Amino acid sequence: MATYPNKGKLSVNSYKTKDSQPDHKGEIVMLRSTLKELMEEHDGDEIVIKLSGYNADGQYGAWIKLSWNNFKPADPASPRTPVQEAPLKDEDIPF
Repeated sequence: MATYPNKGKLSVNSYKTKDSQPDHKGEIVMLRSTLKELMEEHDGDEIVIKLSGYNADGQYGAWIKLSWNNFKPADPASPRTPVQEAPLKDEDIPF
């Protein structure tokens, strides 16, 4: 599999010999610039990364294609501004 930045994959662990070993093994490839951006965006010690997995099949068997999304919780200190809708005009009403 070619290496694509900020993507990853999990494959069935064909070398598993006991229950304590993982069922799947793989990797996520992350650009250094992306990692730096994550560090700058988050203030706390924890950075939450949401993973998505997609079943795939290749020449070496089944695997799971991974993608990820940076989850940044809403800042409770910043007030939410309501979305203001433009008022309707007479010509906007169909009857």
